[in-house]
Amino acid sequence: MRRDTRQHTIARWCAEAFGQEHASSLPQRGIRLLEEAIEAAQAAGCSADMAHRLVDFVFGRPVGELRQELGGVGLCLLALANAAGLSADDAEDEEARRVLSKPRAEFTARNAAKNAAGFDTTGAYPPASS
Repeated sequence: MRRDTRQHTIARWCAEAFGQEHASSLPQRGIRLLEEAIEAAQAAGCSADMAHRLVDFVFGRPVGELRQELGGVGLCLLALANAAGLSADDAEDEEARRVLSKPRAEFTARNAAKNAAGFDTTGAYPPASS
């Protein structure tokens, strides 16, 4: 499946699984991207300490432009995949197929649990207590 086709397929799936408000919320999609990036960094051997320091470092700088930052995410994905001897395109395609083959309710429930834990940026759930 071409990447643009996957993007549109996943966008429709996301709206069906999480609701249009969550599917179209930039902050909500951003927090989910951060979650996946952290999981990838963890799988690549990054420590929690390094990740925490990087969050503080990044948030201490001016906010970037989303289009450029998405390009940077894509380039870093390609570089990480290459370093690991993997095809980023194949990995993304395989993950899309895996996710789309599972019952949507499974992801709806997982998303609701994350939101209830305070990771809902749309305001539908109360923030996690400190």
